[in-house]
Amino acid sequence: MGFRNLEVIAAKVSAIVHATEDVDRVLRALSRVFPDGSLPSGAETRRFHGHFGNEIRMVDLSIRGAPARSFLEHLWKRLPSYDRASVIHSLDKHLDSSGGLHLRLDKEEVVRGIITLKDQDPIKIHLSFRTRIKSNLNPSEEIGQLLESLENSREDSIELSEMAG
Repeated sequence: MGFRNLEVIAAKVSAIVHATEDVDRVLRALSRVFPDGSLPSGAETRRFHGHFGNEIRMVDLSIRGAPARSFLEHLWKRLPSYDRASVIHSLDKHLDSSGGLHLRLDKEEVVRGIITLKDQDPIKIHLSFRTRIKSNLNPSEEIGQLLESLENSREDSIELSEMAG
């Protein structure tokens, strides 16, 4: 399925949990971002102290290999069409110098079960890629093609489910 030149090799998901937030609630929200609804093993939680001495926790989750590809596919399907279009149309704003894709989800909305993009107090997602076959395309073009292929496969699966129903 999708574009085979580019391979998703890793996904890192992180969120700040403020002193006023329930850590378990944020962890449950993070699990909604993953395909099977459960957090990957090895979640790392670090504790910091904020400006006023309040405790802040940083939760980091990492996945590699095939689960990272499934993660991207699942996340892309769950994003609203306007968010997907925004990412594709302003892709350079979401890429770093090494070709990593950065997305920021609205943490409060994810707690409610809605996956949408937002820059303030986000759940941060960083996806890393590797090119399988030498290509004349730059990383931005390759990632754009991958996202377009996910978009097309999403539309195909919607059409199939409508025909079956």
